[in-house]
Amino acid sequence: MSISDDDLDRLFRAANPAPPEEFASLRAKDIALRENIIRGTATPVRARRRSWAWAGATTAVASLVVVTIVVASILLPSQQAVALTPPPLLYSNAQPLAEVIDDAHDALARPGGPEQESRVETLSWGWSIDMAEESVEVVPQYATFTWSVEAGSSSVIIAGESLWDDEDRPEGVADSPYEPGEVISEVSTPPGEFIAPPAVLELDGADRPQLAAALESLGAPEDASSGQLLVAIGQLLSYWTLTDEQHAVLIDMLVEAGGVTVLGETKDREGRPVVGLRVSDDDSPYQDTVLISAATGRIVGVENERTEPLDFIPAGVVGYTLWDLPRR
Repeated sequence: MSISDDDLDRLFRAANPAPPEEFASLRAKDIALRENIIRGTATPVRARRRSWAWAGATTAVASLVVVTIVVASILLPSQQAVALTPPPLLYSNAQPLAEVIDDAHDALARPGGPEQESRVETLSWGWSIDMAEESVEVVPQYATFTWSVEAGSSSVIIAGESLWDDEDRPEGVADSPYEPGEVISEVSTPPGEFIAPPAVLELDGADRPQLAAALESLGAPEDASSGQLLVAIGQLLSYWTLTDEQHAVLIDMLVEAGGVTVLGETKDREGRPVVGLRVSDDDSPYQDTVLISAATGRIVGVENERTEPLDFIPAGVVGYTLWDLPRR
């Protein structure tokens, strides 16, 4: 079994990435350690999920990433992995890109959208790879992340519904150790240990240069592809709930970066009507899709798929994140 550091890093970023420039010194094994600490899998005692201790670079990274285990599974190299990937979204009725963007702008121009807020709620799923054990975990999660420069940050992770019922759970997938709605972890980071790019922390309003600076600090340079830009947008949305006006600017920036195609209409993992836009990421075995709400025009999700298998990791959906969820 052989997985490169780049591939492992890419899988982690698919779930909830850390800014690449801010943590460029982290190696794949450091990232794996970070994830184990955040999920509480570094020790065998289940009660460990309730208490946390941070040190060094791990503290800064952990304060920015929200990851948990709801369904734990062990996938050995000899097992079939296809059953462990959620089915891809099915699209239909693809309209011209210009029409899709016009519809989004019309929806975003309606009054009543949210204010900018340093509070983010997500529903996420993604592969978590344990290199030492050659295992894969299936990771659904509800997470609430709040922060301020003065108070630091806080994240709460809650168990969601299992991906499978008892009758159709694939071989090798354990039942969830948590009941839906159970609090799995609560993490607080004091102000002195909360680290994020200044351009992100200082973002205020829909000024395009400000948004561009924030995205650049998250790894999307001025000449970024739409794929690179979407990764940075996903990171930005992990810090802020943004206004409709800000979403309109981000959508325009994605389209202007080029390589955006319309997949069509579908429903996301929460059953909400959305339009899928595929972005470009040249020479990559991954495909990223941004989901635009048909009702609000906002960016409400990102899906990440691997186009070819990698050792015991199957082709198919390897991660998704949804935003604009009802408050829990």
